[in-house]
Parts: sequence; structure tokens; C-alpha cells
Amino acid sequence: MKLIVFSGTIDGNNLCRWLYENSFNADIYVATQYGEDVMDNMNGINVHVGRLNQSEIEQILNDNSYVIDATHPYAVEITNNIKNACKNKNAKYLRLLRNITKKDKDVIPVKSTSEAIEFLSKTKGNILLTTGSKELEHYKKIPNYRNRLFIRVLPSIDVINKCYELGFFGSQIIAMQGPFSKEMNIALLNQYKCDFIVTKDTGDAGGFAEKQNAAKIVGAKTIVINRPMEETGYSFEQIKDIILNVKNNLFYHRFPLFISIYKKNCLIVGAGNIAKRRAETLISFGANVKIIAKENKQNLLKTQIKSYDKSDLNNVFLVVAATDDRIVNHQIYLDCKDKNIFVSVADCKNESTFFFPAICQNKNLICGLVSDGDNHHSVSSTAKKIRRLLEET
Repeated sequence: MKLIVFSGTIDGNNLCRWLYENSFNADIYVATQYGEDVMDNMNGINVHVGRLNQSEIEQILNDNSYVIDATHPYAVEITNNIKNACKNKNAKYLRLLRNITKKDKDVIPVKSTSEAIEFLSKTKGNILLTTGSKELEHYKKIPNYRNRLFIRVLPSIDVINKCYELGFFGSQIIAMQGPFSKEMNIALLNQYKCDFIVTKDTGDAGGFAEKQNAAKIVGAKTIVINRPMEETGYSFEQIKDIILNVKNNLFYHRFPLFISIYKKNCLIVGAGNIAKRRAETLISFGANVKIIAKENKQNLLKTQIKSYDKSDLNNVFLVVAATDDRIVNHQIYLDCKDKNIFVSVADCKNESTFFFPAICQNKNLICGLVSDGDNHHSVSSTAKKIRRLLEET
């Protein structure tokens, strides 16, 4: 196993420390010198500095590579490059997900930096900007930005020089290394008499809750730039399990078990395309299927419009979590685990206690086909071949 980590975040640093403590060797790639400076010196953890494009990433991969993408959730370009490189080199891609923090009702969500600037340009009052230096030049569009804007950035010489080159005064620049406590955020908001704090949805690791709570206490408004895309991947604990399993050669395939689900209660949470297909399959085998969803996107019959609650699992044999909300799907997984209920989680194979198979059958035979949870195209194409064979049997 060739272990490669693309890091530059607190999550990545924590993962590297765990790899070192568990005697793994790994190559770590960070974009900047500062990314290396904040990491401990650990034997077997080899740090490489510099931004890589897709072609350069492919040169360091092979089909024995396990690549952990621990980059920032807003770093869309590098994540796409890593994904594409892994696909081209047949390397295993593992996305380390940062959780999404629940937002208060008074938080102001915006879709982009430009939308945040547009909103702030129509307001008065000081602003604490905590989104880093990458798009800092755009915030100069805010009227009277030299008096209103206070920017919290990393204490890197390159970053501070960039601030000065863009025309920000020293009194506007707060060069500090996070994460920051609620009390520190309160102190800064009060010190600079800020009416607004601008942040990204950085999750627990990025201190989003501490910013949100601090703003609420001092009476400032929180403007959060939403994540640029929804992602699927693994939690820190799941990544650790996967790597340990690979090390110990414990990647076993799932045992195929054919059981009757006639009149058994089955719950589907979600009402999109996946939910529709799963419902049709379960009903065809005689199951009592209940569907709950916030919105009935596919106009599925007997869908109850409601939010998921753990009580929905009472007297249920198996569950399909097929919402478009990672947090909800993950909670369903946790609740099913607590109640020892079989669950298929549409956006996370590692949380699925069973894989929903492609069904191939004729009057006398039934075949269920699954992969390791990744190769859906292979399952689909092979299922078509088996169905043609069964038609001739």
C-alpha cells in the first residue's frame, strides 16, 4: 500500500499525527511552506511542498496507491484534480469529510464571495473577515473597506505581504493561527466593534460554531458562504478503519444472504430517484414499504411528508437512507447501528450494513449482484449480461 495524503488543514494534520502514532509511512502533499511549518516533524511522514496539477498528481500514483484527500472543503479545483488523477491511475480515492455545523436561524447564508460582498456593500458597520486571504482582493469592492474591514489571516510572511500589496493597513490585519475559541472571537468582535463576521462553513475543525456563538453573544450578524459543492466521503474514524483494514488485509467481500422480506416493514427515507428504485424492488418482494421525505420529488405513492425521527425505526426490519442530506443519512446510520437494524446508506458505502443488489431473475432463479460499493458501472453492465442469460434459461 502506497499511502498519500493531500493536506493543509487541521484535519490533515490530525490524520498525519495518527498515521505516525500507528507506524505508517506516508507521503504528505501541502500547497505552501506554511502548511509544512505547522506540522510536527514525524518519522515516516514525508512532507512535500508545492501545488500540483492533475498531470503531476498522476505521476506520483499507481494502482497500489491509497489517496486521502484532506484538503479544505472549499478547495474545489485540487479535489477535482485528485479525483480525476486517481480515476486515471486506478488509485483508491478516500475523501476525508469535514462535518457541516448546524446553523442558527439568524445566520445569513450566501452562495459565494461575490454575494457576500454585494450584501455587505449595502450595510453599515465594521466587518470581521475570517475567510482567509485567497479572495481578499474582491473585498476591496466594499465601500469604505479601509475603515470597515478587519481581516483575520494566517501569520505567514507571504500572506501578510499579500495583504499589504492589496492596500490593507496594518491596523486592519489580524495575523493569527487558529482554531479560535468562542471567547477569542468575542474579544476580537468587541475590540474592533464589528457588526458582522464573515465565515465559511468550516465545520467543527474550522471553528464555525465558535464564530456563530460569539457573534450571537455580542449582537453581530454571521454571514456564512455556503460550501461550493456537496460531497460524499468518510469521517475521520472511518478513514482510520479503512486504512487499518487495508494494513491487516481485512477487506472482505460481503457475504450474499438471501432471506424473505415478505410482509416485513421496510423504511425508505427520501423520495428521489434512488428511493424510487429501492421502493419498487422491495415491494416486488412483498415487503411493507414506508417512505418518508421532506419533499416527494418523484411523486411516490404513500409518501409521508415529514422530517426523519429515530422513532420512525420502531418495528422496522431494514432501512434505506436516500436523502440528499449527508447529515441526515449519517444520523440514520447511527440510529440503525444503535438498534441493530440493517441499513443501506446511499451516499456512504462504509455506513451500509448491507449493499442493495442489482436484481437479475426469471421464473425460477434469482441473482443479486453487488461490488465493493464503488464500481457501480461494472455492476450495471454485468447485470445486463446476466439478465440476458436468464432469459435464455
